[in-house]
Amino acid sequence: MQLKDITKPAFTLSENATFSEALSLMLNNHTNTILITDDEGRLTGEVSVSDLFDGIIPISFDGDEALEHLENEEFFKQTVKEAKDTPVFEFMNSDYTVVTPDDTIMDVAAVAITHQRARIPVVDHDNQPVGIISRQGLKQILRKYLNE
Repeated sequence: MQLKDITKPAFTLSENATFSEALSLMLNNHTNTILITDDEGRLTGEVSVSDLFDGIIPISFDGDEALEHLENEEFFKQTVKEAKDTPVFEFMNSDYTVVTPDDTIMDVAAVAITHQRARIPVVDHDNQPVGIISRQGLKQILRKYLNE
């Protein structure tokens, strides 16, 4: 098994893309993670489904205020609609660990274990996304070694 065998194509968006664009890309492509890039195409973050939920709650809210917005369906609906034009750089996750196409399956396993990652971006030497290793890819690694 090689890294390319478990690398899926990555879906990317600009840091300036909106909440609405991120959700649409996820839904249309049946993916749970989008890699976020700067104007030069370099990886700067990622957005997962849980990040989208973070994106609907204004940063200035504390826990009680956030819960208040989830108190009923009408508040929730309004909060989601207000978030639609929020740029992804405001809620993306900037804490990520990458691998490169030159890395090994053991490098991927080490990242998954030491950084507790369920998805790992694959970038070229210019830090531009070339793919992503999803939870499915990580499970394939475990199956490979379990069955050997």
